[in-house]
Amino acid sequence: MEVKVRSREKTFLILVLVGAFVIRLFSLNQSLWLDEATSVLAAKNFSFPDLIFKFSPGDFHPPLYYLVLKMWISFFGTSEIAVRVLSVISGVATVYIVYLIGKKLSGSGVAVTAAAFLATAPLHIYYSQEARMYSLETLLAVLVVWFFVSEKWIGLVITAAILLYTDYLPALILIPLFLIKKKKLVLPFIGVLLLLLPWFPIFLNQLQNGLAVHSNAPNWWVTLGKTNFKELALVPVKFMLGRISFYNKSLYAATVLGSGAIFGTALFGTLRKWQKARPLWLLFLFPILAAAALGLYISVFSYFRLLFVLPLFYLLVAYGTQNLGARWFKPLLAGILFINLTASSLYLFTPRFHREDWKSAVSWLEQDAGQKSAATLFVTNNQRDPYIYYSKGVPSFGPDGLGRGNFEKIYLMRYVQPIFDPQDSLRKKIESVGYQRMAEKDFNGVTVWAYERNTYANLH
Repeated sequence: MEVKVRSREKTFLILVLVGAFVIRLFSLNQSLWLDEATSVLAAKNFSFPDLIFKFSPGDFHPPLYYLVLKMWISFFGTSEIAVRVLSVISGVATVYIVYLIGKKLSGSGVAVTAAAFLATAPLHIYYSQEARMYSLETLLAVLVVWFFVSEKWIGLVITAAILLYTDYLPALILIPLFLIKKKKLVLPFIGVLLLLLPWFPIFLNQLQNGLAVHSNAPNWWVTLGKTNFKELALVPVKFMLGRISFYNKSLYAATVLGSGAIFGTALFGTLRKWQKARPLWLLFLFPILAAAALGLYISVFSYFRLLFVLPLFYLLVAYGTQNLGARWFKPLLAGILFINLTASSLYLFTPRFHREDWKSAVSWLEQDAGQKSAATLFVTNNQRDPYIYYSKGVPSFGPDGLGRGNFEKIYLMRYVQPIFDPQDSLRKKIESVGYQRMAEKDFNGVTVWAYERNTYANLH
């Protein structure tokens, strides 16, 4: 009998992992957005030492993801699918580690349920398809938790150091671990700090550069993640529904409330065995609250930066679902999987919910330019990476590009214009020197205005 149970559990786990992998392959070739393109171009164009000593000081993240991505693309190339598969693999591996944690803490039922929830989780699927560090850091964070519950301290030290060389905010998960087992973690945490010491001077440089954004680009500072009521409310909403929304706000509100009732019921079930659930709640809530407090002073608070605690959310949901007994288990299991699969399907198969469509924008622009001399202008130089990634012909410039040549056509990228050019100075300058707007196009958030010199426009 026990052999049959183990065999069935193994079968369920394999199905969950295969399903997690397959579902993360849909729409994987959608356009790269700004941050992804920056990651890919940095990994492609900088040497390993330059990624550490030249690129990183101007970035907000440690260098490990970029170094891993550089190795990855040397084998698999820089297509959208190739650069994202690294995150897909990290995402599926996270599902497996969540299974291991669940089994260690509460047995096979919670383990398989939590793995199934995370495998279908819309927010986790979204970031398992992004060429950024968030999927990898989530894997590393749950590995730290796994080594913690298994009391494998050498593994914890090494993984925690790797985690903090991947991103900074997940350091917040180490604090509740220390609070749970202070005596056993003193030496391991000293080991982590020693491994991080070589990076400390560059971290201080990054911190100084990051804080300078507050005065140099105040609108961008707020956009990056300032704590406010909206950002706080988005954490539970996005954890449940991912990055979807509806034009009909009443429908969206009803969806949020209905989903909240189902997830809330499951989480309420954790109270039945509070002593066992309390450490998980601490691991889940502390990083969120600490990040919110930090976000009052530094722009770090946003739901996607908290992806590393999402697996803990689903472990709690699975644990609560199991605790409520057979009467509630099947309805809650069905309800949560229905929410996950519906929200994930809406994201995967609805282009409106995909990333900024730079691929289509650049394709249209270069086809529209034809054989005419043309240039694309941006309101700031540091937003050009996705254009550079896709462009095959029409050159791009920052706001000083108007004087680079006698162009027949100008394509003005309206991207982040309210943040970096709130006075709309570049548009006014283009129109003041004789260019007439001929077309306005939007590609899922990438807005392009096409201009021609009046002399050419009049020919039509």
